[in-house]
Amino acid sequence: MPLSAHAFTQACREGGQQIETWLRVVDREHGARFYREAAAALRSWQAAEDVVQEAMVKVWQRCATFRGPGEPLAWIHQIVRHTLLDALRRGKSQAPHEEPLHDDAGQLTVQVQEAVQDLSAVQGSTPESALSERQVELVFRRCFERFAADYPEHGTVLRWVVEDGLDNAAIEALLERSPGATREFISQCRKKARPYFADWYGLVSPGGVP
Repeated sequence: MPLSAHAFTQACREGGQQIETWLRVVDREHGARFYREAAAALRSWQAAEDVVQEAMVKVWQRCATFRGPGEPLAWIHQIVRHTLLDALRRGKSQAPHEEPLHDDAGQLTVQVQEAVQDLSAVQGSTPESALSERQVELVFRRCFERFAADYPEHGTVLRWVVEDGLDNAAIEALLERSPGATREFISQCRKKARPYFADWYGLVSPGGVP
């Protein structure tokens, strides 16, 4: 069932069973994406579940205000992201939901090192190139995890910029800040992140951190 603006707007007006049906469609077809995004920021699947459920309640409460003609999924996703930011500001982060890429000493864990080494056995014309790319990816993820753990809100916003390609206007709406304040916050995110990516810069740039 496609989530068209017209059908969703009609369901919002009718309420009751109609909007319940559409929310089930949203959860079934797009819920996994919402959970992954929240879990990556909060480092806990349980906290992510709470955030997404809270967001869906807000969608239910606010659906009568949706008038289109914009994309309803984008509107719902914005509510999810607002709710996630609120959770980060309340400090709802919990224990990591994934195995860490690095140990207490800041080195790659044995499991990650073995995964990298395994690539050397891959048959191909340029196994060294594949190994190098994998190492770079793992180091980038390790750097980003450290940064996001220390600065959850900044890490989440930077992920929206780098991975999701949100522009300043979209970030401005999510942060509920002025254009100037939004630009300053994004700049602050990058400045805070730069020291965390020293290892990655060392791999991709001969000169190190720019």
